[in-house]
Amino acid sequence: MAGMSWAAESLPEVKDLILPKLQGAAEVEMSAVPSGITMAISATDEKAQKHVIQGLNLIHGGWDFQAYRHFIAALRMDPDCIMAHFGVVFSLLETESEFMKPRMAAADRALALIQAGKGTELERGYIHAMTRLLEEGPGDAASAFAEVAKKFPGDWQLKLFEVYFRRSGFDEYGSPNPDQKVAQDQLSVLMKNQPDSPLLMHAWLMMRTENLAMAEDLPMARRLCQMVPDYPPYLHLLGHYEWRCGNHHEAATAFSRCGDLYLKWMKDSGMTMADCPEWIRAETYRAIALASSGQEDAALAVSQSLVKVKLPDDRMKSAGARMMWWEAHTLQARLLMRRGGKGDYERAKASLPSKVAVNSMIPHSKVAFYYQGLAMVLDGQIALSQKNSKRLEEVQQALTMHLPLMDQVRRDAVMLGELAPFLRAYSFLEIAVLKLKGDIALGKGGSNAGIAYNWYSGARERQVLASRMMPPVFLLPMNVPLGRYYESKSQLDRAKEMYLEGLQYWPRDLLLLESLRQLQVTSQDEAGAKSTHDLIQSIKREN
Repeated sequence: MAGMSWAAESLPEVKDLILPKLQGAAEVEMSAVPSGITMAISATDEKAQKHVIQGLNLIHGGWDFQAYRHFIAALRMDPDCIMAHFGVVFSLLETESEFMKPRMAAADRALALIQAGKGTELERGYIHAMTRLLEEGPGDAASAFAEVAKKFPGDWQLKLFEVYFRRSGFDEYGSPNPDQKVAQDQLSVLMKNQPDSPLLMHAWLMMRTENLAMAEDLPMARRLCQMVPDYPPYLHLLGHYEWRCGNHHEAATAFSRCGDLYLKWMKDSGMTMADCPEWIRAETYRAIALASSGQEDAALAVSQSLVKVKLPDDRMKSAGARMMWWEAHTLQARLLMRRGGKGDYERAKASLPSKVAVNSMIPHSKVAFYYQGLAMVLDGQIALSQKNSKRLEEVQQALTMHLPLMDQVRRDAVMLGELAPFLRAYSFLEIAVLKLKGDIALGKGGSNAGIAYNWYSGARERQVLASRMMPPVFLLPMNVPLGRYYESKSQLDRAKEMYLEGLQYWPRDLLLLESLRQLQVTSQDEAGAKSTHDLIQSIKREN
């Protein structure tokens, strides 16, 4: 890309950077948002400069679409503004198919403007790093931002971008991976110089959303929302930290406030759910927080309300449509599978989208494969509960073929901008199929029951902590069936270990706590049973 050149007639037009929804939209208003990023912006209009600065602060504040609106406003005032082009690329980095054309048009225009001598040396450095990201990926982008930062040590935003693209998460024991450790150390240096910067606090918390020791950073997440109240991305971040720390009531409260603010933003801006997948994500997480604290009926009510939300017919490739199809339309089924009570699997299957609805999605998405696999798993659980061995065998054979078939469409999902939800769905089905096999083996009893451990253990290994501030896709902690397996073998100490291990990953989860209490009663651990009972009651009182 960097070596390309453009004739004037082949250069993408500014309108190519604007989503159709925003072509005739009113100009975005300046508003109170997280601040901290300042830099000289080459633009012919002072207001365009302000839009770019606000957009950059919104990017670092976690609200990419709102940032995009500001960059578009700047480009309408100055079509040659280099950093507005940079901002469009970075605010549309998500893989949604709707974003692909404007993102690449912005990159092409930025490079053409650089070749034409536009922009300062610093701005050209930003475009160089942007190009490395698009061509080589995050690792090379981190190195590129570091190179530019050496020339411009006073621009700490460069270091912030380097940190963002260098982060690499944590291992299974909760220790930071090598690049993650470097990124955290670099960010710590920035935070020492600016200890009260909301943007740096947000960057730190975002970098550590997959950490096991979430309680260490929870006070910072709470302080951030106190410093910048009524800002929805920060409230979602707080909700994520509260839930991961087992504070389910506080999490649900944060997600509820977050959702209300996104609804207000949509009303004020004229945007729709297609432009606000964040609202759908917050409502989904709120339902799961409610379920975790035992409010299952309330959680199901939220999931039922979600699927009634209508999206514009001409926005089938939008980010909101993706979130609705992959997360909201499967939420009720996943909640019912977590509970697993009498009739829940039948209700779960009935909650899935109709064939008419699925057929309408097929030209735009690969989600139908997810629905089909989920329906098969539910058929298997229903057949198991009815002791219908013939039907159970048919379902098992179908599932054996379905996952490889779904894997074959992974590339198509990438082309459609659906890789992230596709991977979550695939992970869900892997876990669900393994659990079904374990349930079948345990139900057969005798020598077959021993095989259940292998299936359950394999499912637990795949039940990793979710990223992107999303809850786990499979909502039943697999330590629950593993613990029940050990109870069936009268290995009560091992069962207790399973429940306690699960509580490290799912703190204060009521399913795990109820299982632990019942085990303590069975093993005549009166003190332990009372302590767990008291904890369960205190969680319920919080509601």
